[in-house]
Parts: sequence; structure tokens; C-alpha cells
Amino acid sequence: MKIKSMFFAMMLVISTFLVACGGAQEEEVVENTTIEAEVIEEKPVIQVYTTIFPLMDFTQRIGGEYVEVKNIVPVGADAHTYEPSPKTMVDISNADLYIYNGAGIEGFADAVAEVLKASNVKILTASEGIDLIAFDHDDHGNDHDDHGHDHDDHSHDHDDHGHDHDDHSHDHDDHGHDHDDHSHDHDDHGNDHDDHNHDHDDHGDDHNHNHGEQDPHVWLDPIRSIKLAENIKDALVELLPEGAEVFESNFQTLKSQLEELDSQFKAMLQDVSNDTIVVSHAGYGYWTDRYGIKQVGISGISPTNEPSIRQITQVVEYMKKHNVNYVIFEQNIPMNIAETVRSQVGAEALWLHNLEALVQEDVTNNEDYFSLMRKNIETLRTALQ
Repeated sequence: MKIKSMFFAMMLVISTFLVACGGAQEEEVVENTTIEAEVIEEKPVIQVYTTIFPLMDFTQRIGGEYVEVKNIVPVGADAHTYEPSPKTMVDISNADLYIYNGAGIEGFADAVAEVLKASNVKILTASEGIDLIAFDHDDHGNDHDDHGHDHDDHSHDHDDHGHDHDDHSHDHDDHGHDHDDHSHDHDDHGNDHDDHNHDHDDHGDDHNHNHGEQDPHVWLDPIRSIKLAENIKDALVELLPEGAEVFESNFQTLKSQLEELDSQFKAMLQDVSNDTIVVSHAGYGYWTDRYGIKQVGISGISPTNEPSIRQITQVVEYMKKHNVNYVIFEQNIPMNIAETVRSQVGAEALWLHNLEALVQEDVTNNEDYFSLMRKNIETLRTALQ
């Protein structure tokens, strides 16, 4: 028994020693791991705030893992009318880069710029250097002849718009975007204006209009969006030169995708016979300029420009005369006025996405700029049949 007791005692001592040694080794491993983790350098991240969804999407695509992007305008809101909270203002002032579209779409742009004067935040006006078109207040179904928009004069002669493509560096030969290729001759895709009887005297409005206001919805034009993306890329390179190669590569990929989207718009136009849509607000002038898709906006360029009863009546009369069978609603625009027009005509409802802001359904479905624009193309295909 004594021998057994001594044996067990020795085993206990040996076991304790082995456990102690094992614990020491584990501690050493843990310590070494900690030391190695401390040596690893974190990749610099640029903190970016954007105002509208396309700017957020483009920044994420170009910046990749080098950026953390937040959009100021919340899901379901309208950039024309949204006002950021004091907390949001503070958050922006602590960022590295603030990107806004410009051209008047963000009603809060001046207030944010004033706050950022005392900060080191880089401010980028994304639409800078882009040939912005003048918004035509009569896009909501008024008399185009009253302000000289005779369709013969408006047949996409960019000199009439003051859009000399050499001036804004978007040489269409560079992108393969010869205007003949864009099928801007409406006869090429069956859009003879005489056939449509688009005499806007039929729904004329004789009130005065202030010309020269810029249309801010530039992101709806895939080709102009290339310049938006390039401006974002240049701002990121300035803030983080070591990421320049990645930013440039990602930009070139995005540019190719935008050019392909432009081709998809042109291909759709070959399949349709009409050229005019009736939509809840007149935010699609860049499609007119690029592709010849004309709009009758029930509201003006901003959804807050509510139409008069007379203007609503004119839109209804226009739709009946020209057999327009669809009223197009938008994801973040109130439906009540457009629904009034739709019900009076007995038209069907379609949906376009203006991409200013996502709605919850878009977030749930992981939509992005390109998926939403492809859906827009299909909506147009139906509306223009």
C-alpha cells in the first residue's frame, strides 16, 4: 500500500509539472499572437458622406475597402426637401470627404457648406465640369411652341442646347457615342413627331417661365455619369494617393459598365414606336437630351412644384388625344396627384426609379445603380410600345 501511495504521489507530481509546462507554452503562444497582431497595420479608410444614392454607389465601387460611405438622405426621403439634423451636420464635419451632386437638387447644400467652412472636410461638387442641361418648366405638359421648343429645332442638335461635346470632354467618338448611333433621328425608331401629333398647342399653357434653371438629375444619363465617377475617383486619389492604382482600376470598370448601360438604352429604343412618357415629376430631361425620350411631367422638376388644376387638366387631355396608356409613378414621390391623372384617363400604372434615394424594398432586395437602371429600361420599353 505504501509503495502504491508513493507511486500515485509521483504520478501526481509529474502530471502537475506537465500541466504547468503546457500552460506556460500556451501563455507564450498567446503572448506571441498578441505581439504579432499589434504589428499588423490597419489599412487607412476614408470616411465619406454623400447626399444621393448614385454618389454613394459610385463611391463604394471606386473606393472599395479604402472607403466607408454613408448617405445623408435617408431611405424613402426626397433630396429636394430633406433637411439634415444637427447630429448629421456634426457627423459630416468629422468626415474626410463630403460629396454632393450640386445644380440645386439638395436644398440643404448651402447649410452644410456653411458648417464645413470651419472643418478640414474636403467638399466635392460631383456635377462639376458636366454639361448640365437647362430645365424646361414646360415639361409638365405645357405649350412648347410658346418658348421656342419646336420639335424640329429640338431634334437633339446639341448646339441648340449649348452642349458642344468638345467643350465638356465627352467626345462621343471616344465613347463610341456618335449621335447617329444614339438613334436620335426619331424616324430610325419610328418616332416621327408628325405621327404622334405632338403639337403642344393642344395642351398649351400661356404663363411666363423662367428659363436657364439647370436640371440636376445628371446621374440618369449613363454617359454624363462617367464624369460624376471620375470626379469622385480624383477626390479619393487626392485624399489617399497610395490607393490611386486601385481607384483608377475600379473607375475604369465602372466606366465600362456605364457605357454598356448606355448601349442597353439605345437597344431598347430600337424596339419601341413612341417617344413620350407621362411621369409624376419632370426629372428625366437627360433622357430627352441623350435618347430622345420626351417627358410630360405632372409635377415640375421638383415634386414640390405642384401643378395647378389647369395643368392637370391639360395632361389628361394630352393623354386622351395621343392615346397615352400609362402614368408612371416614382419610388419616393407622393402618388396622389399622379393617381388623379391616371384614374381620370383610365390608364395603367408603371414605376420608374429616379435613384435619388432608395426605399426599403430596394434595401431588402440589395438593389444597386445598375439593377435599378435596368428595371427603368424595361419600364420604358413597356411605356413606349
